Amino acid sequence: MIRLRSLLLLSLLLVFQAVQAQTLTLEQRLKALPDVYSVKPMESNEFFKQAWVVMVAQPLDHQHPDKGFFTQRVIVSHLGYDKPVVFITEGYAGDYAATPKYLNELSLVLDANQIFVEHRFFGKSVPDSIDTKWKYLTVENAAADDHQLVQMFKKIYHDKWISTGISKGGETCLYHRALYPKDVDISVPYVAPLNFSREERREPAFIEHITGTKEGREKVAAFQRQVLERRDQLFPMFQTLCDEKKYTFRIPLEAVYDYCVLEYSFSFWQWGHDIDEIPAPDAPDQEIFDHFVQVSSPEYFSIEGSKGFLPFFVQAARQLGYYAYDMKPFADLMTIKSTEGYLTRIWLPKEARFPFSSAMSEKVDKYLRSDARHILLIYGGWDPWSASAAEAGKNKGVMKIVKPEGSHRTRIMNLPDNLRQQAIDTLKVWLSE
Repeated sequence: MIRLRSLLLLSLLLVFQAVQAQTLTLEQRLKALPDVYSVKPMESNEFFKQAWVVMVAQPLDHQHPDKGFFTQRVIVSHLGYDKPVVFITEGYAGDYAATPKYLNELSLVLDANQIFVEHRFFGKSVPDSIDTKWKYLTVENAAADDHQLVQMFKKIYHDKWISTGISKGGETCLYHRALYPKDVDISVPYVAPLNFSREERREPAFIEHITGTKEGREKVAAFQRQVLERRDQLFPMFQTLCDEKKYTFRIPLEAVYDYCVLEYSFSFWQWGHDIDEIPAPDAPDQEIFDHFVQVSSPEYFSIEGSKGFLPFFVQAARQLGYYAYDMKPFADLMTIKSTEGYLTRIWLPKEARFPFSSAMSEKVDKYLRSDARHILLIYGGWDPWSASAAEAGKNKGVMKIVKPEGSHRTRIMNLPDNLRQQAIDTLKVWLSE
Protein backbone atom coordinates (compact mmCIF):
# COMPACT_ATOMS: atom_id res chain seq x y z
CA MET A 1 0.00 0.00 0.00
CA ILE A 2 2.82 2.37 0.94
CA ARG A 3 4.63 1.46 -2.29
CA LEU A 4 1.49 2.16 -4.32
CA ARG A 5 1.02 5.52 -2.60
CA SER A 6 4.67 6.43 -3.26
CA LEU A 7 4.30 5.58 -6.95
CA LEU A 8 1.13 7.66 -7.13
CA LEU A 9 2.81 10.65 -5.51
CA LEU A 10 5.80 10.29 -7.84
CA SER A 11 3.50 10.18 -10.87
CA LEU A 12 1.65 13.28 -9.69
CA LEU A 13 4.96 15.07 -9.13
CA LEU A 14 6.17 14.23 -12.64
CA VAL A 15 2.89 15.40 -14.15
CA PHE A 16 3.09 18.62 -12.13
CA GLN A 17 6.66 19.24 -13.29
CA ALA A 18 5.72 18.58 -16.91
CA VAL A 19 2.77 20.98 -16.71
CA GLN A 20 4.93 23.56 -14.96
CA ALA A 21 7.60 23.24 -17.68
CA GLN A 22 4.97 23.82 -20.34
CA THR A 23 3.85 27.03 -18.65
CA LEU A 24 7.34 28.51 -18.42
CA THR A 25 8.02 31.27 -20.90
CA LEU A 26 10.92 30.95 -23.33
CA GLU A 27 12.71 33.72 -21.45
CA GLN A 28 12.41 31.74 -18.22
CA ARG A 29 13.67 28.59 -19.91
CA LEU A 30 16.64 30.41 -21.40
CA LYS A 31 17.57 31.99 -18.08
CA ALA A 32 17.37 28.60 -16.39
CA LEU A 33 19.98 27.07 -18.70
CA PRO A 34 23.44 26.47 -17.24
CA ASP A 35 26.20 29.01 -17.94
CA VAL A 36 23.79 31.65 -19.28
CA TYR A 37 25.17 35.07 -18.42
CA SER A 38 22.37 37.25 -19.79
CA VAL A 39 19.15 37.03 -21.82
CA LYS A 40 17.87 40.09 -23.67
CA PRO A 41 14.91 40.38 -26.05
CA MET A 42 15.42 41.63 -29.59
CA GLU A 43 12.97 42.57 -32.30
CA SER A 44 11.92 39.57 -34.36
CA ASN A 45 10.75 39.28 -37.96
CA GLU A 46 7.39 38.05 -39.20
CA PHE A 47 8.60 34.46 -39.57
CA PHE A 48 9.61 33.93 -35.94
CA LYS A 49 7.44 34.51 -32.88
CA GLN A 50 10.20 35.97 -30.71
CA ALA A 51 13.96 36.41 -30.60
CA TRP A 52 16.54 36.66 -27.84
CA VAL A 53 20.21 37.54 -27.52
CA VAL A 54 21.78 35.09 -25.09
CA MET A 55 25.30 35.53 -23.72
CA VAL A 56 26.80 32.22 -22.61
CA ALA A 57 29.93 31.67 -20.51
CA GLN A 58 32.41 29.44 -22.33
CA PRO A 59 35.81 28.17 -21.16
CA LEU A 60 38.78 29.65 -23.00
CA ASP A 61 40.18 26.13 -23.05
CA HIS A 62 37.60 23.36 -22.81
CA GLN A 63 40.29 20.89 -21.74
CA HIS A 64 41.39 23.21 -18.94
CA PRO A 65 38.42 25.26 -17.66
CA ASP A 66 40.62 26.79 -14.97
CA LYS A 67 42.25 28.98 -17.66
CA GLY A 68 39.29 31.36 -17.57
CA PHE A 69 36.11 32.15 -19.47
CA PHE A 70 34.66 34.49 -22.09
CA THR A 71 31.05 35.16 -23.06
CA GLN A 72 29.75 34.02 -26.43
CA ARG A 73 26.86 35.68 -28.26
CA VAL A 74 24.02 33.39 -29.31
CA ILE A 75 20.85 34.60 -31.03
CA VAL A 76 17.77 32.43 -30.52
CA SER A 77 14.88 32.97 -32.94
CA HIS A 78 11.87 30.97 -31.78
CA LEU A 79 9.18 29.44 -33.97
CA GLY A 80 7.91 26.55 -31.85
CA TYR A 81 9.07 23.96 -29.33
CA ASP A 82 7.86 21.19 -31.66
CA LYS A 83 9.89 22.48 -34.60
CA PRO A 84 13.39 21.48 -35.75
CA VAL A 85 16.38 23.73 -35.10
CA VAL A 86 18.72 25.27 -37.66
CA PHE A 87 22.00 25.69 -35.77
CA ILE A 88 24.18 28.30 -37.51
CA THR A 89 27.92 28.08 -36.88
CA GLU A 90 29.11 31.51 -37.97
CA GLY A 91 32.82 31.76 -38.71
CA TYR A 92 33.13 35.46 -37.92
CA ALA A 93 31.22 38.20 -36.07
CA GLY A 94 27.44 38.03 -35.87
CA ASP A 95 26.24 41.62 -36.02
CA TYR A 96 24.21 40.98 -39.17
CA ALA A 97 22.22 38.27 -37.39
CA ALA A 98 21.38 40.55 -34.46
CA THR A 99 18.76 42.33 -36.59
CA PRO A 100 15.15 41.39 -37.41
CA LYS A 101 16.01 41.11 -41.11
CA TYR A 102 18.13 37.99 -40.71
CA LEU A 103 16.47 34.73 -41.71
CA ASN A 104 18.55 31.74 -42.74
CA GLU A 105 17.19 30.07 -45.86
CA LEU A 106 17.12 26.67 -44.15
CA SER A 107 14.90 28.00 -41.36
CA LEU A 108 12.41 29.05 -44.02
CA VAL A 109 12.67 25.86 -46.08
CA LEU A 110 12.43 23.52 -43.08
CA ASP A 111 10.02 25.61 -40.99
CA ALA A 112 12.52 25.65 -38.15
CA ASN A 113 13.74 27.55 -35.14
CA GLN A 114 17.06 29.31 -35.59
CA ILE A 115 20.02 29.39 -33.22
CA PHE A 116 22.88 31.55 -34.44
CA VAL A 117 26.33 31.24 -32.83
CA GLU A 118 28.95 33.95 -33.16
CA HIS A 119 32.46 32.46 -33.45
CA ARG A 120 34.79 32.78 -30.49
CA PHE A 121 37.16 35.80 -30.58
CA PHE A 122 34.91 37.73 -33.00
CA GLY A 123 32.35 40.49 -32.50
CA LYS A 124 30.86 40.43 -29.01
CA SER A 125 32.44 37.04 -28.23
CA VAL A 126 35.92 38.29 -27.44
CA PRO A 127 37.84 37.58 -24.22
CA ASP A 128 39.55 40.29 -22.23
CA SER A 129 43.18 40.93 -23.23
CA ILE A 130 42.79 38.98 -26.47
CA ASP A 131 46.44 39.56 -27.45
CA THR A 132 47.52 37.24 -24.63
CA LYS A 133 44.95 34.53 -25.42
CA TRP A 134 45.50 33.61 -29.08
CA LYS A 135 46.63 30.12 -28.09
CA TYR A 136 43.03 29.30 -27.14
CA LEU A 137 41.72 30.09 -30.63
CA THR A 138 41.69 26.55 -32.01
CA VAL A 139 39.35 24.44 -34.12
CA GLU A 140 38.98 22.08 -31.18
CA ASN A 141 37.87 24.80 -28.77
CA ALA A 142 35.46 26.34 -31.29
CA ALA A 143 33.88 22.93 -31.92
CA ALA A 144 33.61 22.38 -28.17
CA ASP A 145 31.83 25.76 -27.89
CA ASP A 146 29.24 24.53 -30.39
CA HIS A 147 28.95 21.15 -28.68
CA GLN A 148 28.27 22.77 -25.33
CA LEU A 149 25.62 25.02 -26.86
CA VAL A 150 23.86 22.14 -28.63
CA GLN A 151 23.70 20.14 -25.42
CA MET A 152 22.42 23.20 -23.58
CA PHE A 153 19.66 24.19 -25.98
CA LYS A 154 18.50 20.61 -26.46
CA LYS A 155 16.96 21.02 -23.00
CA ILE A 156 14.48 23.33 -24.75
CA TYR A 157 14.28 22.02 -28.33
CA HIS A 158 13.81 18.27 -28.71
CA ASP A 159 13.15 17.90 -32.45
CA LYS A 160 15.74 17.36 -35.22
CA TRP A 161 18.82 19.60 -35.44
CA ILE A 162 20.43 20.87 -38.65
CA SER A 163 23.83 22.58 -38.47
CA THR A 164 24.92 24.97 -41.19
CA GLY A 165 27.45 27.66 -41.99
CA ILE A 166 28.82 29.65 -44.91
CA SER A 167 32.48 29.82 -45.98
CA LYS A 168 34.51 29.84 -42.75
CA GLY A 169 31.23 29.13 -40.99
CA GLY A 170 30.90 26.09 -43.24
CA GLU A 171 34.35 24.96 -42.14
CA THR A 172 33.25 25.48 -38.53
CA CYS A 173 30.19 23.36 -39.26
CA LEU A 174 32.32 20.54 -40.69
CA TYR A 175 34.83 20.55 -37.84
CA HIS A 176 32.05 20.48 -35.25
CA ARG A 177 30.27 17.62 -37.02
CA ALA A 178 33.44 15.55 -37.37
CA LEU A 179 34.37 15.99 -33.71
CA TYR A 180 30.81 15.61 -32.36
CA PRO A 181 28.97 13.56 -35.02
CA LYS A 182 25.92 12.86 -32.84
CA ASP A 183 25.23 16.47 -31.89
CA VAL A 184 23.06 17.16 -34.94
CA ASP A 185 21.06 15.11 -37.43
CA ILE A 186 21.93 16.96 -40.64
CA SER A 187 24.70 19.36 -41.71
CA VAL A 188 24.67 21.81 -44.63
CA PRO A 189 28.03 23.57 -45.09
CA TYR A 190 28.09 26.13 -47.90
CA VAL A 191 31.20 26.97 -49.98
CA ALA A 192 33.46 25.55 -47.26
CA PRO A 193 37.10 24.86 -48.19
CA LEU A 194 39.07 22.07 -46.60
CA ASN A 195 42.73 23.06 -46.81
CA PHE A 196 45.75 20.91 -46.03
CA SER A 197 48.48 23.54 -46.17
CA ARG A 198 48.98 27.09 -44.98
CA GLU A 199 49.11 28.44 -48.54
CA GLU A 200 47.24 26.05 -50.86
CA ARG A 201 48.45 25.77 -54.45
CA ARG A 202 45.12 24.37 -55.68
CA GLU A 203 43.43 27.77 -55.81
CA PRO A 204 45.86 29.52 -58.19
CA ALA A 205 45.81 26.46 -60.46
CA PHE A 206 42.01 26.59 -60.44
CA ILE A 207 42.06 30.28 -61.38
CA GLU A 208 44.51 29.66 -64.22
CA HIS A 209 42.85 26.60 -65.76
CA ILE A 210 39.28 25.98 -64.54
CA THR A 211 37.19 28.94 -63.39
CA GLY A 212 35.18 30.97 -65.87
CA THR A 213 35.78 30.58 -69.59
CA LYS A 214 39.10 30.61 -71.42
CA GLU A 215 38.24 34.06 -72.75
CA GLY A 216 37.31 35.27 -69.27
CA ARG A 217 40.49 33.94 -67.66
CA GLU A 218 42.61 35.58 -70.34
CA LYS A 219 40.79 38.89 -69.94
CA VAL A 220 41.29 38.87 -66.16
CA ALA A 221 45.01 38.08 -66.50
CA ALA A 222 45.42 40.77 -69.18
CA PHE A 223 43.84 43.34 -66.87
CA GLN A 224 46.17 42.36 -64.03
CA ARG A 225 49.14 42.81 -66.33
CA GLN A 226 47.84 46.15 -67.52
CA VAL A 227 47.60 47.46 -63.94
CA LEU A 228 51.26 46.57 -63.49
CA GLU A 229 52.28 48.09 -66.82
CA ARG A 230 50.52 51.33 -65.84
CA ARG A 231 52.18 51.42 -62.43
CA ASP A 232 53.75 54.85 -63.04
CA GLN A 233 50.33 56.38 -63.68
CA LEU A 234 48.24 54.35 -61.21
CA PHE A 235 50.51 54.04 -58.18
CA PRO A 236 50.22 57.74 -57.22
CA MET A 237 46.41 57.27 -57.17
CA PHE A 238 46.91 54.14 -55.08
CA GLN A 239 49.14 56.01 -52.63
CA THR A 240 46.67 58.90 -52.36
CA LEU A 241 43.81 56.48 -51.64
CA CYS A 242 45.78 54.78 -48.85
CA ASP A 243 46.77 58.14 -47.37
CA GLU A 244 43.19 59.42 -47.43
CA LYS A 245 41.90 56.24 -45.79
CA LYS A 246 44.82 56.29 -43.31
CA TYR A 247 45.73 52.69 -44.10
CA THR A 248 48.94 51.31 -42.62
CA PHE A 249 50.69 48.09 -43.62
CA ARG A 250 53.31 45.63 -42.40
CA ILE A 251 54.93 45.59 -45.85
CA PRO A 252 56.04 48.39 -48.25
CA LEU A 253 53.26 50.10 -50.20
CA GLU A 254 54.81 49.05 -53.53
CA ALA A 255 54.46 45.45 -52.37
CA VAL A 256 50.84 46.07 -51.34
CA TYR A 257 50.17 47.23 -54.90
CA ASP A 258 51.61 43.96 -56.21
CA TYR A 259 49.53 41.88 -53.82
CA CYS A 260 46.37 43.74 -54.82
CA VAL A 261 47.11 42.75 -58.42
CA LEU A 262 47.52 39.11 -57.39
CA GLU A 263 44.37 39.20 -55.25
CA TYR A 264 42.36 40.71 -58.11
CA SER A 265 41.79 37.40 -59.93
CA PHE A 266 40.80 35.53 -56.78
CA SER A 267 38.39 38.24 -55.69
CA PHE A 268 36.98 38.66 -59.20
CA TRP A 269 35.95 35.02 -59.50
CA GLN A 270 35.08 34.52 -55.83
CA TRP A 271 32.39 37.19 -55.87
CA GLY A 272 31.02 36.45 -59.32
CA HIS A 273 32.00 39.56 -61.24
CA ASP A 274 31.13 39.71 -64.93
CA ILE A 275 33.95 39.96 -67.45
CA ASP A 276 32.07 42.83 -69.09
CA GLU A 277 32.88 44.88 -65.98
CA ILE A 278 36.57 44.88 -66.93
CA PRO A 279 37.55 48.16 -68.64
CA ALA A 280 38.78 48.11 -72.22
CA PRO A 281 42.56 48.04 -72.73
CA ASP A 282 42.51 51.64 -73.94
CA ALA A 283 40.35 52.90 -71.03
CA PRO A 284 41.64 56.00 -69.20
CA ASP A 285 43.78 55.56 -66.09
CA GLN A 286 41.01 56.62 -63.72
CA GLU A 287 38.60 54.00 -65.05
CA ILE A 288 41.26 51.30 -64.79
CA PHE A 289 42.13 52.37 -61.26
CA ASP A 290 38.53 52.58 -60.04
CA HIS A 291 37.74 49.08 -61.25
CA PHE A 292 41.00 47.70 -59.86
CA VAL A 293 40.47 48.91 -56.28
CA GLN A 294 36.75 48.16 -56.39
CA VAL A 295 37.53 44.47 -56.95
CA SER A 296 40.81 44.32 -54.98
CA SER A 297 41.03 47.08 -52.39
CA PRO A 298 44.24 47.78 -50.44
CA GLU A 299 42.02 47.85 -47.34
CA TYR A 300 42.15 44.05 -47.38
CA PHE A 301 45.91 44.08 -46.73
CA SER A 302 45.89 46.97 -44.25
CA ILE A 303 46.19 46.66 -40.49
CA GLU A 304 43.03 48.74 -40.07
CA GLY A 305 40.94 46.90 -42.65
CA SER A 306 41.91 43.45 -41.44
CA LYS A 307 41.50 44.20 -37.73
CA GLY A 308 38.06 42.61 -37.48
CA PHE A 309 39.31 39.57 -39.38
CA LEU A 310 42.58 39.10 -37.52
CA PRO A 311 41.25 36.04 -35.62
CA PHE A 312 40.54 34.43 -38.98
CA PHE A 313 44.07 34.99 -40.24
CA VAL A 314 45.39 33.54 -36.97
CA GLN A 315 43.28 30.43 -37.54
CA ALA A 316 44.17 30.22 -41.24
CA ALA A 317 47.90 30.29 -40.51
CA ARG A 318 47.54 27.77 -37.71
CA GLN A 319 44.91 25.18 -38.76
CA LEU A 320 42.47 26.27 -41.47
CA GLY A 321 44.92 27.09 -44.24
CA TYR A 322 44.55 29.73 -46.94
CA TYR A 323 45.46 30.12 -50.59
CA ALA A 324 48.75 30.80 -52.34
CA TYR A 325 49.39 33.31 -55.11
CA ASP A 326 51.05 32.51 -58.43
CA MET A 327 53.18 35.51 -59.38
CA LYS A 328 55.06 33.81 -62.22
CA PRO A 329 52.93 35.34 -65.04
CA PHE A 330 53.65 38.82 -63.66
CA ALA A 331 57.08 38.43 -62.07
CA ASP A 332 58.80 40.67 -64.62
CA LEU A 333 56.59 43.61 -63.57
CA MET A 334 56.57 43.14 -59.80
CA THR A 335 58.64 44.59 -56.96
CA ILE A 336 58.19 41.52 -54.76
CA LYS A 337 60.45 38.51 -55.35
CA SER A 338 58.33 35.82 -53.70
CA THR A 339 54.88 35.44 -52.13
CA GLU A 340 55.81 32.49 -49.94
CA GLY A 341 54.87 33.18 -46.33
CA TYR A 342 52.75 36.22 -47.23
CA LEU A 343 49.92 35.23 -44.90
CA THR A 344 52.10 35.55 -41.81
CA ARG A 345 54.13 38.46 -43.12
CA ILE A 346 51.17 40.69 -44.02
CA TRP A 347 48.63 40.01 -41.29
CA LEU A 348 49.99 38.41 -38.16
CA PRO A 349 51.53 40.20 -35.18
CA LYS A 350 54.33 38.23 -33.53
CA GLU A 351 52.22 37.18 -30.55
CA ALA A 352 49.71 35.46 -32.87
CA ARG A 353 52.10 33.25 -34.83
CA PHE A 354 51.93 29.47 -34.43
CA PRO A 355 53.16 26.43 -36.39
CA PHE A 356 50.71 25.12 -39.00
CA SER A 357 49.00 21.76 -38.57
CA SER A 358 46.68 20.05 -41.05
CA ALA A 359 45.68 17.35 -38.55
CA MET A 360 42.12 18.60 -38.06
CA SER A 361 41.50 18.98 -41.80
CA GLU A 362 42.76 15.45 -42.31
CA LYS A 363 40.40 14.25 -39.58
CA VAL A 364 37.43 15.90 -41.31
CA ASP A 365 38.50 14.45 -44.67
CA LYS A 366 38.66 10.95 -43.22
CA TYR A 367 35.27 11.40 -41.53
CA LEU A 368 33.59 12.59 -44.73
CA ARG A 369 34.98 9.65 -46.69
CA SER A 370 33.91 7.04 -44.12
CA ASP A 371 31.39 7.56 -41.31
CA ALA A 372 29.67 10.84 -42.23
CA ARG A 373 25.91 10.74 -42.82
CA HIS A 374 23.32 13.30 -43.83
CA ILE A 375 25.75 16.00 -44.93
CA LEU A 376 24.89 18.21 -47.90
CA LEU A 377 27.85 20.10 -49.37
CA ILE A 378 27.05 23.17 -51.49
CA TYR A 379 29.64 24.81 -53.79
CA GLY A 380 29.90 27.28 -56.66
CA GLY A 381 31.49 25.94 -59.83
CA TRP A 382 33.52 29.11 -60.51
CA ASP A 383 34.37 29.94 -56.91
CA PRO A 384 38.16 29.58 -56.40
CA TRP A 385 37.48 28.14 -52.94
CA SER A 386 35.94 25.13 -54.70
CA ALA A 387 39.49 24.13 -55.63
CA SER A 388 39.87 22.89 -52.07
CA ALA A 389 36.27 21.74 -51.62
CA ALA A 390 35.54 18.90 -49.22
CA GLU A 391 35.24 15.49 -50.85
CA ALA A 392 33.37 12.38 -49.71
CA GLY A 393 34.80 9.81 -52.11
CA LYS A 394 32.44 6.84 -52.34
CA ASN A 395 30.55 7.68 -49.15
CA LYS A 396 26.88 7.90 -50.19
CA GLY A 397 25.95 9.42 -46.84
CA VAL A 398 27.29 12.74 -48.14
CA MET A 399 25.77 14.63 -51.07
CA LYS A 400 27.65 17.33 -52.96
CA ILE A 401 25.90 19.86 -55.18
CA VAL A 402 27.92 22.26 -57.36
CA LYS A 403 26.16 25.23 -58.96
CA PRO A 404 27.32 25.65 -62.56
CA GLU A 405 29.17 28.98 -62.87
CA GLY A 406 28.36 29.65 -59.22
CA SER A 407 30.41 31.98 -57.02
CA HIS A 408 31.05 32.18 -53.28
CA ARG A 409 27.49 33.56 -53.03
CA THR A 410 26.01 30.17 -53.96
CA ARG A 411 23.04 29.16 -51.81
CA ILE A 412 20.26 26.59 -52.14
CA MET A 413 17.70 29.21 -53.15
CA ASN A 414 19.82 30.48 -56.07
CA LEU A 415 20.61 27.03 -57.45
CA PRO A 416 19.09 26.06 -60.81
CA ASP A 417 15.56 24.70 -60.37
CA ASN A 418 16.49 21.02 -60.64
CA LEU A 419 19.40 21.26 -58.19
CA ARG A 420 17.41 23.41 -55.76
CA GLN A 421 14.60 20.86 -55.71
CA GLN A 422 17.09 18.02 -55.29
CA ALA A 423 18.65 19.76 -52.28
CA ILE A 424 15.30 20.54 -50.63
CA ASP A 425 13.89 17.05 -51.26
CA THR A 426 17.04 15.44 -49.85
CA LEU A 427 16.88 17.55 -46.69
CA LYS A 428 13.22 16.74 -46.14
CA VAL A 429 13.83 13.01 -46.60
CA TRP A 430 16.70 13.11 -44.12
CA LEU A 431 14.55 15.12 -41.71
CA SER A 432 11.83 12.47 -41.83
CA GLU A 433 14.18 9.57 -41.08
